[in-house]
Amino acid sequence: MYTSKTEFTKTVRKGRLNEVEEEYLNEQGQKLLKRLKREGILPSPYNFANFKVPSLDEYIVHDSTLREGEQTPGVIFSIKDKLTIAKKLDEVGIQQIEAGFPAASEKQRKCIESLVDMNLDAQLSAFARAKKEDIDLVANTGADGIVLSLSISPYHRKYKFHGMSQEEYLEKLADHISYAEDYGLFVIYSAEDTTRENDLNFLKKAYKTAEEVGADRARIIDTLGCASPNGMAFLVKEIGKVIDIPIEVHCHNDLGLALANSLASVEAGASTVSTSVNGLGERAGITVTEEVIPALHIIFGTSPFEMSQLTALSKLVEEVSGIKMPPQKPLTGENVTAHSSGIHQHGVFVHPTTYEFYPPRLVGQRRKVFIDELGGRHGILYVAKKELGLDISEETARKVLERVKASFYHEGRRSSYTPNEIKELILEIQRG
Repeated sequence: MYTSKTEFTKTVRKGRLNEVEEEYLNEQGQKLLKRLKREGILPSPYNFANFKVPSLDEYIVHDSTLREGEQTPGVIFSIKDKLTIAKKLDEVGIQQIEAGFPAASEKQRKCIESLVDMNLDAQLSAFARAKKEDIDLVANTGADGIVLSLSISPYHRKYKFHGMSQEEYLEKLADHISYAEDYGLFVIYSAEDTTRENDLNFLKKAYKTAEEVGADRARIIDTLGCASPNGMAFLVKEIGKVIDIPIEVHCHNDLGLALANSLASVEAGASTVSTSVNGLGERAGITVTEEVIPALHIIFGTSPFEMSQLTALSKLVEEVSGIKMPPQKPLTGENVTAHSSGIHQHGVFVHPTTYEFYPPRLVGQRRKVFIDELGGRHGILYVAKKELGLDISEETARKVLERVKASFYHEGRRSSYTPNEIKELILEIQRG
C-alpha cells in the first residue's frame, strides 16, 4: 500500500513531473492535483487543464435505490431490507434518500414512515405523480421532501395525457407544485422525459413556473438514457439561465452514459445527482452511487462522503437485491483491484503506483493478485509475502510458476490458484 510519504510522491511533488504539469495547469488545477496526490490518488493531470473551482462547497447525492432501484425487474425489497440499506447510505454520508412511492402500496407507505422514525441524518424524500392524493400521501408519511413528477415531452403529453397542451401543462404544474409547497415539503419538480422535449422555450417556461410557485429544486431527467454529455450540459446551462433554484439531474444508462452525463451536468452547474447503488433501476438503470462519489472527489475535489464504506454498500445491495454485479464493475467489483498478468504483477510488486492510480482502501477494497497461466514470478513472490507471510527465494518462485503454467497446459486447469494452493506448492518444492 502506498501513502503520501512515499519516495514516489516526493518525486512527483518536487521533480520534473511537477514542472511539466505546470506548463498546462492553472493554479487551481495544480492545487487540486497536489491535494489528490497527498491522498495517494494519481489521476491523469490533463483532467485539470483549464480547471475551474466549483462554485459549491459540496455536491448532493440524492440516492434513489429505495425507489428507482426497486423498479429493477425482479427486485423486491422488504421493509427490513430498505431500513438496512438506508442505514448504510447514511453511514456513507448520502445527504438525501428518495425513500419510495407511497401511492403505490400500503407497504411503501409503512416503509417510508419507518424510515422517518429512524431519524437519519439524510433528508428523506418520496415520489409522487402530479395528483393531489399522491401529494397528500407523501405529506402524511412525514417525509421531508417530495419528488413531484409530471412528464413533459410531447410524446408523454400526447399519449399519456391525451393531447395535453403546453398551456394546460403549465397550469397543472403550477397547481400541484403550490399544493405540495403548502404542506411545507421540500419540493423537487421532476420533469420526466426532459431530454426529449424539443421546445426549449417551453422547457424554460415550465422550470420557471415551478420556481415561481414554490419549487425548491429542478430535476432534469434523461428518462430513456438517450442524451449525450454535451446535450445534458447544454440543458443544464440553458435552464440555469432562467431559474435560481438548484438543478438536479437523473440520468438513465441506456447508452452507458449515465455517469458521464451526470458529471457533464455537474460541470455545467448542476448541484445534485440522482443515483442508485449498483446502478439499479428501470432497464439499464441509472447513475451508480458508488461510482459517482469517487468521481466527484477525484475530478472536482468536493466530496464529504465516507468512501471507504462504498464497497460494503455495493455488496450489501447486491446481496439484498439478488442482482449479481460483474467482477469488472468499476471501483467495487471483485477484479478491479486484482492483478493477473505477469507484467502488471511485476509493476505492482515494484511499486503499486505503476498499475493503481488510487489506493484500493479508498473505496474499501484491497489489492488482490491472481495466479494463473498469465501470471509471473513476481506474482508468486507477492502472494507468498503479502498473503501467506512467507519469504521465498526467486528460485522457489520460478519452480512454483513452472508448475502453475504446466497445470493449465497439460491438465486443462481453468481457474486461478488460491493462496492456499500456492502455499501447498511452495511447501512441496521446499521439501524437495
